[in-house]
Amino acid sequence: MPSGCWTSTSPRSTGACRSSPSARSGTRPGWQPPWPARRATPAPLYRLKVKSGYLRRRLSDRQIDALHHHLTRSDYDHPAGSVSLHTHGGKVNAVAPDATATPHRDAIIKMFYVNGWEDPRDDARHIGWLPELYEDLYADTGGAPAAADGAFINYPDTDLADPALNTGAPWHALYFGDNYRRLQRVKAKWDPRNVFHHALSVRAA
Repeated sequence: MPSGCWTSTSPRSTGACRSSPSARSGTRPGWQPPWPARRATPAPLYRLKVKSGYLRRRLSDRQIDALHHHLTRSDYDHPAGSVSLHTHGGKVNAVAPDATATPHRDAIIKMFYVNGWEDPRDDARHIGWLPELYEDLYADTGGAPAAADGAFINYPDTDLADPALNTGAPWHALYFGDNYRRLQRVKAKWDPRNVFHHALSVRAA
């Protein structure tokens, strides 16, 4: 699982953080890690855009073609955009879907989509690449994973709460499934004034 820190849940869904080494796969051709394994001085600040999606079955041929297209586009040459496939299952899937906040207990793969860069002046260009990939990949389900597949809340993505970018399952269904109603009751009891909140936090019932 990649380490380091991810995007904030600001309206732009980007963040600046100190990066650390991470395992990557499905990377754009020519990508090389911008950091050595160890540094005597702090690493530079990176701006990140991230997305996620669980798989309960293989990607369709159309989805594989969409990934290949965006990872090899000639009109976008930034090499740090990548897609990682993390195996999922085993003891994780032995837990009941309603035993914790996250219900994803029958997935076989967790997809991690990420793009990183340094210069804030490049935000629009680099932020734009990832939603285009994601929209094409999940075109059959409204631009986001199917509700039964879901997404990973620890890779927060405010695009899922944007009706212009996601016309499929609501963000809370993707992250929490049927557990969201229980989480809302907990929120109403312990934080009725919504003191602790962010763009993708649980809303009180």
